[in-house]
Amino acid sequence: MKNTLVRITCFLLILILVLCYADKVFKVKYGDGIYDMTTFYKLDDNTVDVLILGSSHAFENINTGTLWEEYGISSYILGGSIQPLWNTYYYLKEALKTQTPELIVLEGYCTIQNQEFIDDSRIIKNTYGLKWSPDKLAAIKISAPEERWHEFIPEYIQYHTRYTELSKPDFCGEKANPLYYDWKGFGCNMTTTPLEAKDVSGVTARTPLYEKVETYYRKTIELAKERDIPVIVLISPYAGISEGHKALYNTASDIAAEYNVDFLDANSYLHEIGIDYAGDAADTSHLNYRGNQKFSHFLGNYLKNHYEISDRRGDPAFQSWQRNCDYIAQQIRNQELRESQELSGITDRLSDQNYLLFISLDGNCTAGDERLQPFYASLGIVGDSAYGGIYYRDNAASGTEDLLWYSQFGAAEKYWDLTAHDLCMKRIPDAGVYTNHITVDNTEYKKTENGVNVVVYDLVTQSVADSFGIDTGKDYAIVR
Repeated sequence: MKNTLVRITCFLLILILVLCYADKVFKVKYGDGIYDMTTFYKLDDNTVDVLILGSSHAFENINTGTLWEEYGISSYILGGSIQPLWNTYYYLKEALKTQTPELIVLEGYCTIQNQEFIDDSRIIKNTYGLKWSPDKLAAIKISAPEERWHEFIPEYIQYHTRYTELSKPDFCGEKANPLYYDWKGFGCNMTTTPLEAKDVSGVTARTPLYEKVETYYRKTIELAKERDIPVIVLISPYAGISEGHKALYNTASDIAAEYNVDFLDANSYLHEIGIDYAGDAADTSHLNYRGNQKFSHFLGNYLKNHYEISDRRGDPAFQSWQRNCDYIAQQIRNQELRESQELSGITDRLSDQNYLLFISLDGNCTAGDERLQPFYASLGIVGDSAYGGIYYRDNAASGTEDLLWYSQFGAAEKYWDLTAHDLCMKRIPDAGVYTNHITVDNTEYKKTENGVNVVVYDLVTQSVADSFGIDTGKDYAIVR
C-alpha cells in the first residue's frame, strides 16, 4: 500500500511538472501587452519614475532611449495593441503594487473607442501578461462578454492548439531575443510611409465619450490621484487624426480639467516638435524612428519643465536603462545603414565597433579593382590584387590577426557559433574557379554574382543588420 501511494504521488508530481512546462511553452507570447508586463515584474521595486500607459500610440511613439539619454528619465511603457481604457486601468493597478512613479503619463488615443469589447487577440494581449490575482480575473471579465468568460479562463483554451506555431521564443521566452534583455516597453518602428499632416486645430466641437470608455478613463485618473501621483493625459502625434477624433479629445480634455490634470495634445505642436510626416511617419497611427526621437525630445523637455522628475544618469541602480538606450540606438544605426545608398556613407557606417563583417569578392571582382580601392582600404582588405577572396573583419578586435581573416587560395572555411546564430564562410575551388559562400543559419546571403557581397552582423541586436552587394556589372551600384 505504501509503495502504491509513493508511485501515485510521484506520477502526479511528474504530471504537474510536465503540464507546467507545456503551459509555459504553449502560452501566447507577444511583445506588446504580454512581454512588457512580464518584463515589468522583473524590475526592482520603485525604479520607474515615469510610468507610461496606453496603446501602440504609446509604445511606438515614445522612445524610452531618448528620454533616458537626453533627460535621465527612467521610464517604462505598459501598453497593448489598441488597449482599451479598462485594461489600462488594471495595468495601472498592477503596476502600483511594486512601483511608485513620480509621474504617470496616460496616452489617451483610446478615448476614441466606441465599442463594448475588442477582438479576441487584443483581449489576450491586454490581459494574459498579468499575474494571476483578483485584478487579473476582473480584467478578463471586463474585457469579454460574460457568456465567453469560460473561453478566456483558464487561458490554455486559447493556446493549447498552437503546435504548428511553436518556435524558439516559445521554448526560450524573451531570452531568445536580446530586445527583451533590458526592455522598457518601447518598440522602434523602422518603416517610412510619406504622409501629410492634417490641421484639426480649428475643431472646437465636443463629442461624448463612449460610456464604458469614459468610466475607465475617469477610474484611471482617480486611481493615480488616490495614490497622490501626478498624471498627464497625452495624445501622441499621428497623421491619421480626424475632426471626429479631435472632438472626442476635446471632451477628454474637459474631463481631465475636472481633475486638475494636464492634457497635452501633441498634434497641436507639430511645428515645435519638428515633425514632418513625409519622413517621420511609419503609418497613419505611428511615428517611425526619426519621428519618435523628435517627439520624445519634445516630451522629455515638457515633462522636465512641468514636473519634478529625477535624473538617474550615473546611478548604478539604473544601468539597465542605459543598456536599453544603447540597444535602441544600435537598432537605429542599423536602419540608417540599411537605408544608405551611397558607398561613401555605407563605408563610414561599417566602422561600427559592434559589427562583424563578412565579405566576399565574387565573379570578376578582384582585390585589385581600382574603383573599389577606397572601400577596400577602409576595411583593411589585402591580398593578391589579381584574385577575389573571402574576408572576415571583427571591428572590435584589437590585434591585426584578430581583426581580419581572409582566404584567396585553396579551399577554406570558417565557422562562428554565436549566442543566437550560426555563421559560416566558405571558399570552394572547382577547376580553377572559386565560389564563395556566406551563410547564416543555413541561409546563404549573396546579392551579386560579380562584385562585392557584404553581410553585416550586429553583436548588440544579435542579428544580420544588413546585407548588400556592390555590383561591378551595374556601374558599381549598391544592390539589396
